[in-house]
Order: sequence, then C-alpha cells, then structure tokens
Amino acid sequence: MAEIKPFKGLLYNPARVGDLNKVMAPPYDVISPKKQDELYGRHPNNIIRLILGKTGPDDKEGSDRYSRAADELKRWIGTGVLVKDEKPSIYYYSQSYKLKDGSVQTRKGFIALSKLQDFGKGIHPHEKTLSGPKADRLKLMQACNVNLSCIFSLYSDPSLKVNRALDDGASKEGGPIIDVSDDDGTDNRVWRIDDPLVIRSVSESMRDKALFIADGHHRYETALNYRNMMREKEDSPTGHEPYNYVMMYFSNMDDEGMTIWPTHRIIHSLKGFEPSSFTKQCGEYFDTEEFPFNGSNETSARSAFLKKLEAEGGGKTAFGLQIMDKNSYFILTMKTRDMMDRVFGDKIPDVFKNLDVTVLHSLILSRILGITQEAQEKQENLIYVKSYDEALGAMNKGGNQLVFLLNPTRIEQVKAVALAGFVMPQKSTYFYPKLLSGLVINLLSGKNSEEEPAKV
Repeated sequence: MAEIKPFKGLLYNPARVGDLNKVMAPPYDVISPKKQDELYGRHPNNIIRLILGKTGPDDKEGSDRYSRAADELKRWIGTGVLVKDEKPSIYYYSQSYKLKDGSVQTRKGFIALSKLQDFGKGIHPHEKTLSGPKADRLKLMQACNVNLSCIFSLYSDPSLKVNRALDDGASKEGGPIIDVSDDDGTDNRVWRIDDPLVIRSVSESMRDKALFIADGHHRYETALNYRNMMREKEDSPTGHEPYNYVMMYFSNMDDEGMTIWPTHRIIHSLKGFEPSSFTKQCGEYFDTEEFPFNGSNETSARSAFLKKLEAEGGGKTAFGLQIMDKNSYFILTMKTRDMMDRVFGDKIPDVFKNLDVTVLHSLILSRILGITQEAQEKQENLIYVKSYDEALGAMNKGGNQLVFLLNPTRIEQVKAVALAGFVMPQKSTYFYPKLLSGLVINLLSGKNSEEEPAKV
C-alpha cells in the first residue's frame, strides 16, 4: 500500500525570478509548439526549458534538449533561481476552478514522495502507455536526475481524515508559499507543511490506501525503469535510495472537488469511408436519434443534442455523433448491455466492456471502421480534442469524416477498472484542472542532488 515520506523540495526563489506566475507551465504532454514558444518568451527561467526544451537541427546525443535541461537546472540551482527547503516537508496543494455553471470548486491534495511499487502491488494504472513518451521521459530523467513534475494519484478516504489533517496543518503554517493562476484561470495555492506530527498523521492515514494513477502513467513507468537501472549500478542497494521514490500528488477521490472531463474523437482520412454503410453497421448495435439542423436552427439543435447526450450518459452507453456532409447531429445509444459480448465474450468483466471508451474503440473504431489497435495508438486517423465546440467545429475542416462526443468517465469506473486489472484506451479521462509544473522539484541521486544550492 501507500508508503509516503516528506522531502526537501526544490522551489523557485521569488527574490530571483520575480512573479511566480511567469515561471509555471502546464504538464509537458498538453503543451503545443505554439504554447511552448509562448512559455519560452514568458520568462528565461520558465519550467518549460526543463520539462519540454526545444530541439535544434544540430542536436545529437549528449548535446540535445535533455543535456540543455540538465545544464539549465544546474545553473539555476547554483545561482539561487531554485532553492532547496531546509526541512523535509509535504506540500499541501489546492486548486480552485470554475465549473460550467460558473460556480467555484476546489480540489485538494498534497505533494510528497511515494515508494515506487510495481503495478498491482498497491498502485494501479487505468490507461495504456506508449513506448515513445516513456523513452523521452527516461532520457530527461537520466540527464537531470530529478522529478520535475508530479505523478497525479488518487486514493479513497470517505471520512476525509487526510484532508482534515492537511487543513489543520496549513492553518498553522499561515499563508501559502505559492499563490498563482494558470492560463485557464485556476487558482493554485501551495502550503509548506513541515510539522512532524502532521506529517506522521498523514503518512499513517495513507498507509492502508491503494493508489490509482490519474495522470502521469508514462512518467510513473519511467520512474520504475530509472529505479531498475540505478539498482543495477549498486553493489548492495538498501531500497531506501532516493531513486526508489517518486514525487507524487495525492488527491482523495471521495472529495467533492474531483472533476473528470471527457475527451472527444475526430476521425479523418479513412480510405473508402461510406457514411451510409457506416450508419447501417451502427444500426446493428445502437438505437439512433437524429437532430437535423439548417442555418437558422443549428444553435437550438446543438443545445438539444448535447442535453440529450448528457441525459443518456446517466446510465447508458451513448455517444454524440456528427457525420461528414450531413446537417444533423446523432445520438447513438447501445441497444442492450450484452452487445459487447459479441466483441469480448463473457470472460471480460462488465465494468470494462461497458465503458463508453471501450465500446467506442473496440466496437466502432476497430470492428466497424477497421482502424487497427496499432493505428489507434499511433493516432493515424484519430485526433483528440477537449471541448464540444472544438470537436463539432472540426467537421468541416480538412479530411475529417466523423466526430464522436463522449460523456465523462466516472471516478468509480476508473477505480473499478483499475482494481480489475484492466487499462482503458488512451485519453479515457481528463482530470481537471491539470497540475501545474514548476511548483516543486524533487532531487534524486546524481550530480544535481549533490549541487549545493546558493544561499539567499
């Protein structure tokens, strides 16, 4: 189960960098090239230069974005841009954000070190990973010997015992040490908690908790690979070396601040795609409701369509659909729950095969449209987007042929699928808001952990 401990975090020094808002960034895997340029220009010490440095035409092994990140990190530590805390601490982290109805919600959690465990031994993934991102993150970790960003994990604590301990600890510490807003308007606040009694209370309360990875599957597997590589270099490892731990954000899935958004799918460039053949095949598995529109009633048709999609998602497998050259929106609702038995048989638990994303990828994308698993993983005919408007607005662009809108995966489904030992297709969940990168860094073994931070 969860074994956590405090650590001496490496944090930005406001006396050297000024406005902390300017040095933060979203997670590396949601940053577009345009956003990367923007963050580079925002501040010379923005964390983007470490988590997702730019590539150059003359890059080669040993002289590339990974080595440049390591050099930047060493320089920032040496000049006092980054300073190491004096006491082992856990970092209470709250994020306040607006919902679609305008109300404000707050997700609470804390940052600490978690003992690395193989999957299934107290920690559970819920999404598939790909080899490319893991190779990229391993090169960065080998070059820098740090955890630059947190793994986002979930645990279950209906009594909110851990949350209360953190609230009490934060109140004793006074105001937050970091108070910044991200580009989506989310208020991010961090309190340093170094009280041994509070830390012990949180650690003991977490000891019997199973962990579920929400975001950061690639980075967690990278940390496992890094640990294994470092162990091979040790004559007699104790299991307590720094590389046996990873920096992690822990959030209670039973807290009201937890929000999951859907990720929608755009299908493009399918050879020989015939809308009539596609809708006929869908008719074997789904009931269809059509919302036709023209220039004058598109807004009202879209509103009714989205409202019905949300209503159907309350207990059924349903998708929103738009098809090229058709002035209609469609709702596809699975006729009966046993339809997926045709795809998986009866040896797969219902909790997995009845997930909306499983039905979409295994039945519609693979079986009906003929997009192989490999092609899906490489995103050859597939684009992921977050907003309804962006997805529907893509229908008339380029070679886009189909748009699928999904309802959010529920938190209890994430837990059940992970406990059953299954992993969902990519982009099955979008936990909102994303964690900021740049709040705190964890030094591992190696030259950067031995670097003495400047005195300020």
